[in-house]
Amino acid sequence: MKKEYSFKSKILRKIVIGIAVYGAAYLVSLIALSSFVSLFRYGKDSISMIATLIAGFAAFLTVTADEKPLLLFDPSAVFSKKPYLIVLFILFVIFTSYSLTVSFNFLYSKIPWQVLGDKYVVQDNESLYAIPLLVRIIAYVIIGPFAEEVLFRGVVFFRFKKILPVWASVLAASIFFGLYHGNLMQGTYAFFMGSVMCLVMHYGGSFFYPLIFHIVANLISNLCFESAHINNVVYSTPSIIASIAYIVVAIIISYVFKGKLTKKDKKC
Repeated sequence: MKKEYSFKSKILRKIVIGIAVYGAAYLVSLIALSSFVSLFRYGKDSISMIATLIAGFAAFLTVTADEKPLLLFDPSAVFSKKPYLIVLFILFVIFTSYSLTVSFNFLYSKIPWQVLGDKYVVQDNESLYAIPLLVRIIAYVIIGPFAEEVLFRGVVFFRFKKILPVWASVLAASIFFGLYHGNLMQGTYAFFMGSVMCLVMHYGGSFFYPLIFHIVANLISNLCFESAHINNVVYSTPSIIASIAYIVVAIIISYVFKGKLTKKDKKC
């Protein structure tokens, strides 16, 4: 019992340290770079982007040598067994990310968020999308997903799984992920998407799967905001219906095969 308690305490300390290092690295970088804000073309946006990248790498450095192999590629996961299964799972991740992004954004567009009021409820699209598309892709499609996945899936979820049931680990990591986004709309959206990303990582056996999921989701949102044509295609009636239908089918298939995959995984 004492040994088990000691192990859990050690994991919790690792989680706290990982979060603290991420936060400290971000704040220190932000303060240090603020003195040179005039040197950056997009000012505070550029500084925030660099600080986020530094924070992501700093948090990754807290992942110990014994954790990295399983974080990057867990050979015990079913979808890690054969190359064709890895390809199929990557396609599943991409389609799932697209479908959930379309479905959730469509649903969220029907909710009268503005009625609830202030900046703590609705995201500030004016500042979020004020910078050019290329810069947004670097910031929100590459750097942002990398740093956030390192922190929330690589540090928090991956470690919580060692001391908690999977469902509790998903819940804990997703709550942190939702709070991180700072307002009700983005927070609830991040909670649901974060939960799926945790499961994608758990069953896929690699940190790269939720990273791909996150990149696809953010890329869709940025491209749709940039181009009315892309937005009209992505959020057309056929696309929305197909996305919802895909999610329903994916949930059914996942539920049906979950037991079989788990049993097969245990035998390997």
